[in-house]
Amino acid sequence: MLFGVLLVTACGSSAPAPAQAPTAPRVAAAKPAVAPAGPLTTLKRTDVVSVVDAGFGNFLGRVEVEPSLDQGRFRGWTIVDLSPPAFWERVDLKPGDVVTSVNGLPIEREMDAWAAFESLKTANELDVSYYRAGAERKLAYPIVD
Repeated sequence: MLFGVLLVTACGSSAPAPAQAPTAPRVAAAKPAVAPAGPLTTLKRTDVVSVVDAGFGNFLGRVEVEPSLDQGRFRGWTIVDLSPPAFWERVDLKPGDVVTSVNGLPIEREMDAWAAFESLKTANELDVSYYRAGAERKLAYPIVD
C-alpha cells in the first residue's frame, strides 16, 4: 500500500508584496495506488519485517483462531476470522482452514508460534502448511529484498 504525505510550508518576509500574486504551478493529482490483482506470489522483506516488528500480538489481532484437535491431540489452529479483509485478500487462507506449521516449525505452544513468527525476519520464504476440507495444502511465498 502506498501512503503519501504532502507538506507545504509558506514563509513570510518583510519585502513588499508583489502587485499580483504569482500563479501556483499545476500539480497533477496522484493516482491512487491499486493493489495488483490475483494471488500473492512474493513478499517484500521490508513488509515482513514491519509486520514482525509491530509484534506478535498485533498480528494475532488480524486473525482469530481456535485449537483444532484430532482424537484429543492438537492438530493445528482453525482460522475463525481474518480481518481486516484487505490485509488477507490476496492470501489463499480462509475461515475453516487449519494451520499446522509455519516454515516447518511447530506452532502448538505460544512460544513455538512466537519463534516461528520472529524467524520470518531472516527467512528466505514463508511456508504455511494447513488443511482445507481435510486435504493438506501449503502456501509458499519467497521473501525478496
